Amino acid sequence: MTSLERFARVEVKSTWRMGDDLWIGTKIGLFKRVPGSDLMPIPGHLPVEIRGLGPSADGFLYIEADSAGDQIVMADAAGAVRRRLPGPKGEKLVSASALRGCILVATKTGLFREKEDGWERLYGGEDSIVTAVHELSDRISLFVKKQGGERKPALVESFDDGLTWQMTESDDYGDTIIAVSETSIVTKWRGARLRGSGKGGYKKHPITAAEFYAGSILVVDGDKIEIAGPGRRKMEVFHPRVAEAEQVHLVPDGLFVSGAQGAYVLDPLTGSLRDLAADVTATVPVGKRKKLFALDEGVVLAACTFGTFTSRDGGAHWVKSDAEWDVLDAEHAARGPNGEWYILCQRGVFVTRDNGGRIDYLKPKLPHGSRHFGEFRALAVGGNTLWLGTKAGLFAASIERPEHLAPVDAFGVKPVDALAIEGDRLLVALEEGGIYERPLAGGDLSRRSDVTLKEGVMIHDGGSLLLVDERGVSTPDQAATIPAIGGLHGCRVTASGTRILVWNGQEAWSKARDEAWVQVGAWPQGVRSVALLGAAALVTDRDSIGAVSLAAA
Repeated sequence: MTSLERFARVEVKSTWRMGDDLWIGTKIGLFKRVPGSDLMPIPGHLPVEIRGLGPSADGFLYIEADSAGDQIVMADAAGAVRRRLPGPKGEKLVSASALRGCILVATKTGLFREKEDGWERLYGGEDSIVTAVHELSDRISLFVKKQGGERKPALVESFDDGLTWQMTESDDYGDTIIAVSETSIVTKWRGARLRGSGKGGYKKHPITAAEFYAGSILVVDGDKIEIAGPGRRKMEVFHPRVAEAEQVHLVPDGLFVSGAQGAYVLDPLTGSLRDLAADVTATVPVGKRKKLFALDEGVVLAACTFGTFTSRDGGAHWVKSDAEWDVLDAEHAARGPNGEWYILCQRGVFVTRDNGGRIDYLKPKLPHGSRHFGEFRALAVGGNTLWLGTKAGLFAASIERPEHLAPVDAFGVKPVDALAIEGDRLLVALEEGGIYERPLAGGDLSRRSDVTLKEGVMIHDGGSLLLVDERGVSTPDQAATIPAIGGLHGCRVTASGTRILVWNGQEAWSKARDEAWVQVGAWPQGVRSVALLGAAALVTDRDSIGAVSLAAA
């Protein structure tokens, strides 16, 4: 057993390659890495979040987070700052490029170009979500995460310096653009392919990073790095630490991967991993302690950006889980009928059959010709079935074969916001509004309520079903919030057994079956996730984990 903090690593937001050297933007500043070295901090740069690295004509540029407005910083090839300028007013900057001398900056809503009198919008608007800009030899490429009425991803390109734009690729919801070259494209769920060719089938793991380099394509495919060279040459290397990495580079001393979990070099011959950020020091907490789940026998599972851990003694000591993917971006957990726990992430479903000691990825196996789920959003277990709410409707799998997912056509492709089991019925809340129910054993669908959840959840306190979202707590049969805690706006919820806890940034309320709501005393501010442990709880604000009493105020 050990302290959780020894595993914490700085989060990498972006990288830029110059030859064999890498410039690395993190949550705490700018670093450089040369072959054979660890991360080296760059003097003279502010210890703030650095993201969106890109090329300039004689160096590189990046985005520097600033509470008064993001800044664009131009640096020469040695990293010396040459210029600093504010971005477009009111915009969140995500990516930048100045390969041809003119500064292009992608924001969450589109693309802007610097002019003498300010910024000129070249593309986008409030209905688009842009994630990156890249300048290729003959075009400007924009990665669009969502656009149009169906909010699908797209690759949008200009061949005339931003005067006109073409949608050159468009894919299913969630199949976002990961990387492009003049001839090829890599997307999250269909992988690498030549432009204009058939899309092929869906991958069993999401692609989270890719690089075109020296005639090869590198992709991070779940917990695997795959290198495809010219012809039929191919290499695969597996390691739990590479899963969910957002940057990958082929470097002289191995395979560089980085992301929320830190930065590493994997030796493809030996499988050994070099931790490049182990000695990075910071004056602020690094990494995020994102979610806490109460499992069985007092065990708490902590899903962090730097790994997944369990504690059996109320958070005093932590043990690293043997997880197929080190990093689980977990959202929900549900207990199965045989004591197993299912853990839902946006991009995958995992299962632990020993209370968090070992965690396995459930590789989704869809029927031939089936639509893809796009993104997981809700989880429930009932009727010997694993129920999954997704952006492409409701999916289900037998507990005996949980990898074999199939769409439930009763709901079509309408996005599902929340799921719950109530007795022998499944309840489904749709994003567009309305709560529906159907028998777990199958049968007719009926509309239970007209209530619309706003990114909320449905949860039982052991006696009744509650709806919890940003407006407070209500029941399916009343649109108004429960009076006792009606002012608890923007709240979150967790439950264990018959006890339920709801809270927001300032206060918390608790109840058990057939009991009244009781306000919790001395509730800490900024709590993001809670695991209930009887009369106490473990809580996290993402920077740390601590214990609190649930005694009444």
